[in-house]
Amino acid sequence: MLIENNTNNKKRAYLEENYGRNILPLSMIENACFPGHEPIEIFLYYKKETPVEKLKASLWKAAEHYNIFSSRLIMIDDNKFALQYCTDSVVIKILPPVDVASDNINIDDIKKMMIHVQTLPGEPLFVVTGIPLKDGILGAISCSHALVDGISLMLFLYVWGCIIEGRDFPRPSPQRLFKGNPVRFDEIDKIFIPPLSELSPAIQHRVQSARSIKTYTTGEYLSDEFIHEIKNQSQTENAEHVISDNQIITAFLLKKYHDVLLPDADKIKLITPVDLRNVHSGIDAIYMGNAVITGIAEFTKDEIRGMSLHRIAWRIKQSVVRPRDENAVKEISYLSEHGVEFSDNVLKNHIPPDMERDIVSINLIHLNDLDSLGLGADIGSILYVSSGSVQANFTMLKEKRGRIFVQITGRYPFV
Repeated sequence: MLIENNTNNKKRAYLEENYGRNILPLSMIENACFPGHEPIEIFLYYKKETPVEKLKASLWKAAEHYNIFSSRLIMIDDNKFALQYCTDSVVIKILPPVDVASDNINIDDIKKMMIHVQTLPGEPLFVVTGIPLKDGILGAISCSHALVDGISLMLFLYVWGCIIEGRDFPRPSPQRLFKGNPVRFDEIDKIFIPPLSELSPAIQHRVQSARSIKTYTTGEYLSDEFIHEIKNQSQTENAEHVISDNQIITAFLLKKYHDVLLPDADKIKLITPVDLRNVHSGIDAIYMGNAVITGIAEFTKDEIRGMSLHRIAWRIKQSVVRPRDENAVKEISYLSEHGVEFSDNVLKNHIPPDMERDIVSINLIHLNDLDSLGLGADIGSILYVSSGSVQANFTMLKEKRGRIFVQITGRYPFV
């Protein structure tokens, strides 16, 4: 099926036996949406003076601990699969030092310097671009969706940090999706890393669209006082309307930038990831793989213009609360030996993200420093978190001197 060399019969037999099983990490829904997409990306600033070789060795140990680089098959057309390669599991590139401190880095400049991956055959799964700074080192991480979701990636980075620091870290979940071994790139028959022209039209369109669209970014600082004021307005109107910092920030960005991000859309869907590990009692809290559904809040542009910030935030909260009902989640999802699966009804009714009217809200502001991961603020901070699901993107960044800094990405210039 994969390898024609007779000396590799055992590997071939293993892959055939496990075809579509523990080396196929994406659900049917994710296979419809993720191949061809841009990756999950995180910029991690590490301030302690540590030899690069130690950072590399600790990363290898974390990868081996979770076996997250065993072989991955992804669906590239109806009943047609291809292999993402796992040559050395991680691609690590160290760039020359940059004479700037972590507080003053330009996110867009780093994006141009780093290596990016995609969930495509022949693409690596995980790349770390290391950039020495004046006050530490920046790790720009690009991770394929076929590897893990954002929650798993954060757990993996936490374990990496623990190993660097010599601390204890969680053992792998007994619900282990990835049980296979890596297949070396030079041992794979080239038919299983087909060119883009052999992929489904949907994936080809996704890749070509992403390559042809220029994105623009801008940023906003929001003060603690502003956040508290909106919370007070919400509870003054209705004592039960308790909203979070994330929901207020997203409402603010949606109201201010919706006309720029999606000028041709009359309606806008806001997609917020919901972690099934926190909802489904049958899924382990440290399950490594993809275990995310989305909460969707839909607004017309007239509603966005007319509603107050706290009412927009409340609707966003309700869109996330509904998918967190455990009984409802158990009706649509379950954990099999192949990972998190979804029922046929969900597949029939599933509508992939629409580039013309959907905005992703990545609610990771609580991860603005490593202290939130239990590693301590003296170690470093998380500077940037992004996922390329759609081109209109609210990315939560870091807290800076009593203000929360967030970045907005879209296809049109911000003026």
